[in-house]
Amino acid sequence: MLLLFSMKSRDKLNIAVLGAGSWGGTLAYHLSKKNYNVLIWTFSTEEFKNLSQNRTLLRPAKLKFNKYIKITNNISDIKDSEVIIIAVPGKAFESTIKRVTKLKLKPNCIFISATKGIDSHCHRPSQLLTKYLKKYNFAILSGPNIALDVLSNSPAISVIACKNKAVGLKLQSILSTKNFRIYTNTDATGIEIAGALKNVIAIASGMCDGFGFNISSKAALISRGLIEIGKVAVAEGAKSETLLSAAGIGDLIATCCSPNSRNYKVGYALAKGKKLKNILHELGEVAEGVETVKSMHKLVKKHKIKTPIADAVYEIIVKNKNPKTVLKQLLNRPLPKQEIEL
Repeated sequence: MLLLFSMKSRDKLNIAVLGAGSWGGTLAYHLSKKNYNVLIWTFSTEEFKNLSQNRTLLRPAKLKFNKYIKITNNISDIKDSEVIIIAVPGKAFESTIKRVTKLKLKPNCIFISATKGIDSHCHRPSQLLTKYLKKYNFAILSGPNIALDVLSNSPAISVIACKNKAVGLKLQSILSTKNFRIYTNTDATGIEIAGALKNVIAIASGMCDGFGFNISSKAALISRGLIEIGKVAVAEGAKSETLLSAAGIGDLIATCCSPNSRNYKVGYALAKGKKLKNILHELGEVAEGVETVKSMHKLVKKHKIKTPIADAVYEIIVKNKNPKTVLKQLLNRPLPKQEIEL
């Protein structure tokens, strides 16, 4: 399908962002600064009321919306959008897509998944988009993008993965700014798996710092974590070189090292002895790694591969094991015969 809309008049381009969390709100704010017409949809009545009354981004930072942003809690309002960005939590992705299928959308509409998660059935966003909205072009947005950092003036990059190269280049133009550079890729599988599973390793990284370990420990964790992500990604059909991209190692480093990462915060608090239920309540937002570790566990069993770090996180998150006990078991396991084992 060819891209039918023109990029000559930015103010004519209508973009909808489904989800008003940290990342959805950040993307909406970012795009409105380029003078696109941006519609934010939220499922929450309370969130809709707050956003409408205050016209202020609530998280990750309080920023006033400009005139190009509108807010709605009526999903049918997105029907005139040329670009629809889905930035809801992974567990809400399929239900949101099902609601969209009931709408009469523009035939040239393009979807962008900005959701970094794998649902409880091990479905990735691209698989769900193919299932329910196969007649539309879609892309995957992922990269080393801590929402608070993207809102700053510091240089940042991200990746758009799209099978249709022409569509990918158009989206690159739409999303890019001087300080936010977008690169293109065609490996949606690799981009999605790397973006989702790095959240599991980020929980472990938070625990690493929570235990007071040094940078050598962090480097060991990140390097071993990348190997585990790579094993699953390749087993699922991804290209190994994708793990070296901004959406692979770049995203992993950012999420494992930033105290603003929700998954990092979960791991840090767990190492300090807090209960998961209390941590998530205080966080007030979704930490994707908490759910994704369950899906990763299923994929690991499916492909019969070894992922000791992810297994340790699973023991702590799902089986409620003591982090110090699990750490001891992790470090005392038999030495491998070679660095990278299946």
